[in-house]
Amino acid sequence: MALMPVLVPSPLVAGTRVVVLDVIRAMTVVAHALAAGADGVRPVADEAQARERAAREDALLGGERGGLAPQGFDLGNSPRDYDRARCEGRPVVLTTTNGTAAVARVAGAVEILAGAFVNVEATARWLAREDGDVLIVCAGSRGELAADDVACAGCLVGNLALLAAAEPSDAARTAAALFDAWKADLPGLLRRSRSGRHLAEVGLDADLAECGAVDAVPTVARLDEHGVFRNTARA
Repeated sequence: MALMPVLVPSPLVAGTRVVVLDVIRAMTVVAHALAAGADGVRPVADEAQARERAAREDALLGGERGGLAPQGFDLGNSPRDYDRARCEGRPVVLTTTNGTAAVARVAGAVEILAGAFVNVEATARWLAREDGDVLIVCAGSRGELAADDVACAGCLVGNLALLAAAEPSDAARTAAALFDAWKADLPGLLRRSRSGRHLAEVGLDADLAECGAVDAVPTVARLDEHGVFRNTARA
């Protein structure tokens, strides 16, 4: 497990499958957009490249800088923005401060999944279909550890242990302990997290309800060979 992207090993162990977690909010958005019928979500780390890609592909442009949608974006980074009326049949290009950068960090992995509380069990069930190394990567917040991502990692670790008898690393055990300590009050954890406090500062703390809804959007968001997240399976 990598509790922050900077801890991702380079190079990755051959055959490693990766789950990128960004609970508040990018990977939660990916799950919501795919569940709403979006024709894939392309994560792009760089804002200028995202603008160019969205224009070239006639895609919806979504994401944030500083928590808010940059000027000219179609959508922000709020899960509730990505409903069927806006997304069905449309490709989405997404660029965010932390989540899409974390996806770029693990480029070249044999498999990359987008994970969050909303699709944690579906993601675990997908991973449990095969043997092999799984690297859980927490996107963090502006280069620092994010408690929301670590707790979600702990939830994922618990699901994997039940489904596949996986042997967790010390970092994974630490994440599982954090989740166990807060599982009865996930809204409280999200509000107290660095990312949650920042959302409150910019007036978007209403997003936290969607971000903490465990298994509410059971998509399996898998990055395809073209660099687009697709809804591979539904629970």
